[in-house]
Amino acid sequence: MVSQIKAQVPPSLNGERFDVAAAALCSEFSRKKIKLIIDRGGAYLNKKRILVAKKQVSEGDIIELFWEESRPLSGNSVKTIAVSILAEEADFIVINKPAGLPSQATLTSSEDTVIHALQVQYPEKFANSQLLLVHRLDKETSGVMLLAKSKAAQARFEKLFIERKMKKVYQALCFGVPRERQGVLRWPIRKDPSRPNTYVAVLNSGAPSAGGRGSSPGRKMPEIKSATTLYVVLKTFPQARVSWIECQPETGRTHQIRVHLQALGVPLLGDKTYAANVIGHPMAQLATRHMLHAVRLAWTQDDGSTFAFEAPFPHDFGACLNRLQEEGASHELQTHHGPNSGPKNLG
Repeated sequence: MVSQIKAQVPPSLNGERFDVAAAALCSEFSRKKIKLIIDRGGAYLNKKRILVAKKQVSEGDIIELFWEESRPLSGNSVKTIAVSILAEEADFIVINKPAGLPSQATLTSSEDTVIHALQVQYPEKFANSQLLLVHRLDKETSGVMLLAKSKAAQARFEKLFIERKMKKVYQALCFGVPRERQGVLRWPIRKDPSRPNTYVAVLNSGAPSAGGRGSSPGRKMPEIKSATTLYVVLKTFPQARVSWIECQPETGRTHQIRVHLQALGVPLLGDKTYAANVIGHPMAQLATRHMLHAVRLAWTQDDGSTFAFEAPFPHDFGACLNRLQEEGASHELQTHHGPNSGPKNLG
């Protein structure tokens, strides 16, 4: 459940930093916890999400804080983010990755990762064993994730991903409703030269490889990579202006689903990067992280054996769905996994 605090900036706090003012107005939170709420996407000033603690506030401004009660405001320690194991075989394990836990080490931390969390939470199983990543989910994406127990298994699974023999199914809650209820998004993707760690869909397939927004003369544009995502709208929530969409990415580009859905005009609820310009929407503050969940992963091995695993929705995803249902009757469009036949090509 998402909790909320709302307060107005008094004259005495005019000109203060956002975190200072918020901590003064919300005495139960320290500046450290305010900073954590900001990092998790739950801080707003006059209905606009705040990304930096030093943002200056003015008298009369409205400060709002949102946080998920099931996720403690004590940092992203592996001790507070539980990882559940969906299945374990001789050479791999399948987990339900929680939102907020990175798949791999970052520049600032080598410990708060999926593998380290498993080693801490299940020391009898993994403290001295070799666990290896096969694929990755964004830090704030939850759901099915596969890890190998040996180099040989890792290579075998990576080959299946490269050959597009891994069937990946995701579900997302999005702002707005696509014009087409199903389709295939084929827009290539490249890094955004104007923003670090961000990607853009190349809507014009004939776009040049150099120049464009955010580039300087003579600067080479990032490499353009092909990307394909099948999607189908499962339900719409007309009064809330939200859609529930299922996606099957056939390629594995970084941020692929998030970028493709933004280009389609339906960015993810709670996406701090690709939905930053969504202001004034009735559900703009419903989610504190992007609502993307890896529902299913399935594959067939060379010996013919098949595997399929599904991950239940995490608490926050389910809470968002419940809230959307409460806002008004939804219009159900599909109820099965995967887009059906005859989708329209886009891109």
